[in-house]
Amino acid sequence: MHMANEHERHEITIYVNNQPFRTAQHELTGAQIKALASIPLEYELFRVEGQSSIPVGNDDRVRLHENQHFRAIPSGTFGENGFASQTS
Repeated sequence: MHMANEHERHEITIYVNNQPFRTAQHELTGAQIKALASIPLEYELFRVEGQSSIPVGNDDRVRLHENQHFRAIPSGTFGENGFASQTS
């Protein structure tokens, strides 16, 4: 009677920067998602929801679902222009 247990363990595909990654885990932290995708820990991770990007911290737990998309970018490049340096 392990059928329910096996069903819970089926692999799902998530995407990080449009690259597919498979996992049997249905909940991961931001750091675990980065590790799965070989993304440096210091990168910023975002969960893509339609036109929105929701930040995911390294310690934030995310419940994963099939074909969920994330993007990871180097720290400090957030926003269209990043943090523009001020000139005096």
